Amino acid sequence: MLKTICKNVVWMAVPLSLALGCAANRQPTEAAVYSPAPGEVLTPTSGEPEQRIYSSTQPGPADTSTSMAAPTGASAANWNVAEAIREKLTEDASIAPQGSSLIAEVGADGVVTLKGRLSSPSEKERVHKSLANLPGVTGINDDQVGIGRAAGNGILDMNK
Repeated sequence: MLKTICKNVVWMAVPLSLALGCAANRQPTEAAVYSPAPGEVLTPTSGEPEQRIYSSTQPGPADTSTSMAAPTGASAANWNVAEAIREKLTEDASIAPQGSSLIAEVGADGVVTLKGRLSSPSEKERVHKSLANLPGVTGINDDQVGIGRAAGNGILDMNK
């Protein structure tokens, strides 16, 4: 029994003394320096030519006028009308401001069906007039557009 106790004490004392000894013998060091001083020129560490991942020039404004080709199943005329609607709504935020949930679907005959919710009848009229003037739009169906704000419980509050 005494032999087992002595054996357990040795097995616990050896790692404990190593850990304490390593911690007690640490030399105080100076503050670590991780970056070169400003103005210091860095020398390449490789003989390979330089490769830039990002452009060194500042990016310009985003180009939202790029339109993609019509997807399969959609006619080019309807796709052009849809792109014109997208550009109109993104370039002029006053037509359908933040908070409106407007969806525009272009039918085969060029009639645009508007769905969603707008905040006021005047906003609905402004959207109708703006989209009706676009080339390729033959009519606007805005019967599915709700007026008002969602009350949070799934009910459209028409009085606010």
